[in-house]
Amino acid sequence: MVEPEIPLSGGSHSKVTRVGQTVRRVSRSAGVSSAVFDLLRHLERQGFTGAPRALGFDDDGREILTYIEGEVAAQRRPGHTGGGDLPAYVWRDDVLLHLGTLVRGYHDAAATFPWAGREWLLETRQPVETICHNEIFPWNTVFREGVPIAFIDWDTAAPGPRAWEIGFIAWHWVPFWHDEQSQAAGLPTGVAEKARRFRLLLDAYGTQPDITIVQSGIERMQSFLAHMQKFAADGSEWEVQMAQRGVFDELALTIEWVKTHATTLVGT
Repeated sequence: MVEPEIPLSGGSHSKVTRVGQTVRRVSRSAGVSSAVFDLLRHLERQGFTGAPRALGFDDDGREILTYIEGEVAAQRRPGHTGGGDLPAYVWRDDVLLHLGTLVRGYHDAAATFPWAGREWLLETRQPVETICHNEIFPWNTVFREGVPIAFIDWDTAAPGPRAWEIGFIAWHWVPFWHDEQSQAAGLPTGVAEKARRFRLLLDAYGTQPDITIVQSGIERMQSFLAHMQKFAADGSEWEVQMAQRGVFDELALTIEWVKTHATTLVGT
């Protein structure tokens, strides 16, 4: 009996479907798939359970990964930056605690992966301390009963420093948003509230507040914005639509807000 293919939401640059207890997705390149599959197998050997298992390729050349049961914190309007588009449970304090612990477990497991000489979709960042997932968004996170338990969409993984990842995560999960954006999403406003939640994330990860983490987040978001702008300039439909909705302008405003309040966010 042939299992039916069920389209899954998300996947801005690749078609993703579920077949039974597996996920099938089109590979961006053979080299990147090889590196990511080797990384996922390394994580499995290290006992990290917060990632899908790499099973190989199907007859159509698509990647085959295990399907992780749970709920992805999907946006109701993909491509928007407003937290009102995400389930309310994403913003609970305890989610930051579980998230920090999960990310630390991943980073520790990935730190021993032999990364050199492989093809990665994104550039390697120095100093290399682990393999950054690079897109730990709520909509790339699987939840069970409101608790984050795994990450999906690993094709942008690449070697880099831990601060590069943590700063980016803080941006999307604390979140590092200016007051107007937070208020529009129904979230608490004020720099003090952001600093409090930032510390929750860092405490769970097991590190101290540091201005370099915030600065890494700023650099990461500037790079992310430039990356999306290039896709839009090249005619990518997903990014063109984001630009038309004002997402890029909103992100530029938020970058300036975080620059202004960087020292307050780390409590100095």
